[in-house]
Amino acid sequence: MSFMSPSRSFSSSSLSGSMGSRGGLFGAISPATIGNLANTMRPMVQINSSTFAPADEKETMKGLNDRLAGYLSKVRLLEDSNNQLEEQIKEVLMRKGAEIGRDWSAYEKIVNDLRNQLQELTMDNARLFLQIDNARLAADDFKVKFESEQAMRQGVEQDLARLRKMLDDTYMGRMQLEGQIESMREELAFLKKSHEEDVANLKSQISDSQINVQMETKNNADLNEAINNIRTQYERAAQKSREETEAWYKNKFDNITAEVTQNTEALQAGKTELNELRRQKQSLEIDLQALHNMIRSLEDSLRETEARYAHEVSGYNSQILQLEGELGQVRAQVERQAAEYDALLNIKSKLEAEIATYHRLLEGVVDNEGGKNREEFSLEQALYAAPPPSVGLKKPINITQEIVDREVVSQSELEQNPTIHNNHIFGEEEELTEQMELAMEKAKEEQEELAEQMGLAIELAVEKEKDELQEWGEQLDSCFTALLVKNILYCYENTPKLISVIYYVNLVFISSMFLCRNVSLGLLWTEQE
Repeated sequence: MSFMSPSRSFSSSSLSGSMGSRGGLFGAISPATIGNLANTMRPMVQINSSTFAPADEKETMKGLNDRLAGYLSKVRLLEDSNNQLEEQIKEVLMRKGAEIGRDWSAYEKIVNDLRNQLQELTMDNARLFLQIDNARLAADDFKVKFESEQAMRQGVEQDLARLRKMLDDTYMGRMQLEGQIESMREELAFLKKSHEEDVANLKSQISDSQINVQMETKNNADLNEAINNIRTQYERAAQKSREETEAWYKNKFDNITAEVTQNTEALQAGKTELNELRRQKQSLEIDLQALHNMIRSLEDSLRETEARYAHEVSGYNSQILQLEGELGQVRAQVERQAAEYDALLNIKSKLEAEIATYHRLLEGVVDNEGGKNREEFSLEQALYAAPPPSVGLKKPINITQEIVDREVVSQSELEQNPTIHNNHIFGEEEELTEQMELAMEKAKEEQEELAEQMGLAIELAVEKEKDELQEWGEQLDSCFTALLVKNILYCYENTPKLISVIYYVNLVFISSMFLCRNVSLGLLWTEQE
């Protein structure tokens, strides 16, 4: 019929324009607006079969014209409502677009800075652990040195005590020898005095006997000659006895003088060695005090460093937890936006189905079974017949439409990978984790290498100290051996009983010192190993 052409063309063009203007939109339409649109369209779509019943043409034309006028008024109302809906959709899209197109560059910069800080802190933490291990190894080394120095100090103190005892014994021996010398001098003076008295007595006796002989035997020359011979023999015997006595006392006095001189030299050497040992003891005490102070300062600095970095690590852990919470919020927001996006896609598909149905209804009524049964379209049925929106993330679809003369010519759909957005979010976290693992592995390798170097250095130091101890022991061995041989030779060369006893005592004392020195050196070497 001719009167249907203008309405059909008008409605098709208007709906095509409205569909073309709304084809690429992703906004949300309120249920009240959709219900009003359905109530508005429902009277227009319901077509009664009585309209096409045979009647008068004028009445029919009049009714049709009235219906056409009502139809045109309804179309104008629909156009107005359509324009309002388009404005609402544009506003919603502008608002959603502003939210979706939010600039995250500032947050990304902050996150990158925090990641760099986290990486630097991780490296600093590994470096601090390495420094702590180095300080602990140095403290252990100082402890070993302290123990060795303490053992040496104890050995020196023992040697000092033995030397003091030896000095006291030597002093007592000297006093005894001086007393013996004094007694021998008194004995020598007494012997000289008694010898002089004996000589005087003998001379007086000889003179008396000579006088008596002269008085009794004046005429006997042989008796005088015999007396002279006896006198000569007696004088010779007395001279020989006097010379032997003087030689014996002189030899004894020389031996005692040499012994006193040697003991004086040994006493002086002992005093010198005692002063040297005291000086070494003072230097060792000073070194020990310095080591104690160094250990205390290192322990204090270690505690301060551990406390400071524990506080910093706790602060960084709180920052990490805060960032993880913000990251969870961002993920939840992304998931929520994805759900809204899916809901908008579902609404868009429903609107497209609705528009297509309107287009079919405006072009004509679909006849079923020879025109007897006619379809009646309802917007609620179209909405409820649409598939429900899924809860999870869907594949985003880009719909491209080509419109010519306000009609859709072609339409294409392009599915996007839903993991791209998620991979963009989690990619940086995985990269940061890999960087942290690489940094930890590198720090671990550096720590192992440094531990090997420190082990080699400790072995070299131990070997060097062993060599020094061995050299020192050899020097002491040579000194003690020389002194021992000297004492043995001196004991064999000097036969007097008193001197032999004194030097045998010295020999036993020096041998015991030699044995104790070897035992102490063996213990030191064992501790060093």
